[in-house]
Amino acid sequence: MPNEDQIEYWNDSAGEQWVAEQATMDAMLVKVTEALMTRAAPKSGQRVLDIGCGTGETSVIVADAGATVIGVDISGPMLALAQKRLGARGETIRADASEYQDQSGFDLIISRFGVMFFDDPAAAFANIHSNLKSGGRIVFACWRAPQENDWVIRPMMAVKPFMPETPEQDPHAPGPFALADPERLGEILEMADFKEVSIEPVDIEMVLADSGGVDQSMHFLTKIGPTAKAMAEMDDATKAKMHEALREVLLPFESDGRVALKGAIWVVQANQ
Repeated sequence: MPNEDQIEYWNDSAGEQWVAEQATMDAMLVKVTEALMTRAAPKSGQRVLDIGCGTGETSVIVADAGATVIGVDISGPMLALAQKRLGARGETIRADASEYQDQSGFDLIISRFGVMFFDDPAAAFANIHSNLKSGGRIVFACWRAPQENDWVIRPMMAVKPFMPETPEQDPHAPGPFALADPERLGEILEMADFKEVSIEPVDIEMVLADSGGVDQSMHFLTKIGPTAKAMAEMDDATKAKMHEALREVLLPFESDGRVALKGAIWVVQANQ
């Protein structure tokens, strides 16, 4: 089954954690959402596909614009919340975007961090392309390299000394940073027959805590994201050391209860 590992992961504790932290996640990603939706600009009368719609914020924005939205995701827990937020204004479908087909086609396809997890991205984007109407377009956000994302790299470097040595990871393996290489990303989209591909760098601020300081940001980092995944399999004593290391690396970024670190994304646009 394509993307089997991702399907299992997002229907287990990862999906449940995103549901539990939905309000925090939406607030933290507000600048990403603004960048994405400003460029996507959904309009009344359009049919819009939201890939990896998660807990539904981007789908709700599309529905508020008067467009007809279908949100697809592989995570049952996240889709349940997305449908609750959408109500009768939109539809959610549990499906893998690499295989999902809609015979009516879409004027616009969007995604906020939902396209980096495919086992075969070239085949997945070819399938996505086939769902666009003539003249349709795709707009999505994905992460740039970890080294450009302080909110990821600084916590990870803090906990790395307490982790066992692991083999060098494939930077193109399914995961948050799988599409970080813009040259490779452009080639994938062109292979999928997308036209007029634009890959725009956008710098953002990732607010890990709005008022709760380091404690709030620690809560997030140990529940969701690469650092949380790295810590999950450690024993309690090691986790305690990791917590202390995280606290030390985050303290310089706290100001009046707010903790913010640099983030870096691509906003990608292409035509059918």
